[in-house]
Amino acid sequence: MSRIFLVVFLVLLASCTTALRNEPRRTDLKPNEYEVFGKVYQIMPSSLGYLEIGIASWYGKKFHGRLTAMGETYDMFAMTAAHKELPLPTVVKVTNLDNGRSVVLRVNDRGPFHDDRLIDLSYGAAKKLGFENQGTAPVVVEALDEVNYPEIVKAPPEDPGTYYLQVGAYRSETGAERRLAEVVAVLPSAVPARVLASETENALLYKVWIGPMNSLAEEERIEALVIENRLGTPLRVLVEH
Repeated sequence: MSRIFLVVFLVLLASCTTALRNEPRRTDLKPNEYEVFGKVYQIMPSSLGYLEIGIASWYGKKFHGRLTAMGETYDMFAMTAAHKELPLPTVVKVTNLDNGRSVVLRVNDRGPFHDDRLIDLSYGAAKKLGFENQGTAPVVVEALDEVNYPEIVKAPPEDPGTYYLQVGAYRSETGAERRLAEVVAVLPSAVPARVLASETENALLYKVWIGPMNSLAEEERIEALVIENRLGTPLRVLVEH
């Protein structure tokens, strides 16, 4: 029983959105305060002049489709972030100190609830900043004049593109066609799959693609089917609009 409790606690600790929603509000907290895991956080009255250096992390597929602290649906591919103290929403510029890359995004969530982390970025933002393959990166976070970014402040994130699942890339067209036949055999009839030829610097590759996907739920079902039938681990591919 204690082992099960520990697992549940760690899952909640990692969440930006879930931890805040599940935490009962104390009656003695001020309007600009909230409590998570026994610690009280104060929301800044304004983001004017905010500039801070710290560690950024990112959160992705596990929270895709859940509600943020603002009540919006979290999109792991949109340019958004979670911050413990900035007003919601706030437009910020985040710069990766390791490579100099910057991105302008919208803070619409609370977190990360770790003392050593300043901001929690969406997967899409982390990818733009070049650290999606590692857990954290040193960053500068600067609040921007929201008057110049009305579309970021007021509008929900747009759909960034169409998603596919790639099940292997082959130098041989015959090998790709063989894998395609195996994939089609386990897919629902309504889900398309095909072989695409892709030219690289050294060779021509034949890639097996499934999709496009109509929803995250459909993608997860298809991914599970492919893995269960031992056809590899699919790679998510975004085709931008």
